[in-house]
Amino acid sequence: MKRSVVVILVLSFLVQPVMGEYVDIILSYPENVEKGEEIEITFEIINQSNDMLWDGTILIEESFMNNYKPYIQSNRDYQTNPLKFSTVEPGESFKETFVLTFNRDIPLNEARFNVVLKCGKGPCRGGCRPFYMEKLVYIELLEKRAEAVLKLDVNEFTSYKGETLEIPFTLENIGKIQMRNIKVEIKGDIVSDGIVNIANLDPGIKISDRISISIDENNSKTSFNPIFIARFQEPSGKEGMVYENIVITVIEKQEAQETNASEVNNEINEESTPHTPILLYFFLFLSIIAIIAVILFLIRLFKR
Repeated sequence: MKRSVVVILVLSFLVQPVMGEYVDIILSYPENVEKGEEIEITFEIINQSNDMLWDGTILIEESFMNNYKPYIQSNRDYQTNPLKFSTVEPGESFKETFVLTFNRDIPLNEARFNVVLKCGKGPCRGGCRPFYMEKLVYIELLEKRAEAVLKLDVNEFTSYKGETLEIPFTLENIGKIQMRNIKVEIKGDIVSDGIVNIANLDPGIKISDRISISIDENNSKTSFNPIFIARFQEPSGKEGMVYENIVITVIEKQEAQETNASEVNNEINEESTPHTPILLYFFLFLSIIAIIAVILFLIRLFKR
């Protein structure tokens, strides 16, 4: 019996220091979030040790906040006013939440930082030792973008020198945010007469219009390869662009007139080609009959 008691005491002595180091931080947060949207990072400090946790401070890793604080919005400054607790008894826990918003212009595709716990650990406030623990947070940052589709009926056009060509187009916002300050124009070896300005275009909406381009009759070129381009801005100020390559073939009016004239002449020549009239055949037939009749008359006359 005495030996059993001794064994139990020894085992409890060996196990107790291990149990005394069991403090953990459990994190809960979404794996990804769109920039500009609010996010909650919930942590729970679990004290399964035999010591109390004293005067705890929980904050986000300072190096991360120092680098990206201008791009992070919150109702509370967690660096100057961190989350705190007074004590966490053995077997109890402390739970709180960081509420943050990563701005749309933050230059990151992922947020990677530690949630840091600093406190004292021991049987009493005066006799405790410093305790430090951190847990990694990894969040993929998604970016809402304005995406546009520029549609033309055709990409090849024909025009005469000195005339104005009108090109219809349709612009559609297939992204998730509004497009603003839209400018549609033709640029390159020939440019449009002006710019079509569109104030804004909401997601899922399309707009149709047309743009004019004048063909200079003094320009010797007969083919142009400009770009039909639409530029726009996102609400954050970022610029976007979509374009289509087009081909414009120029025909001189004189050539067109000569072509038309040759077609007309061919028609006239076809019309002026002599055709043997039907009456000619009729009179020829009568003449033949008359000749035959004269011959028959003469034969009868000589028989008499």
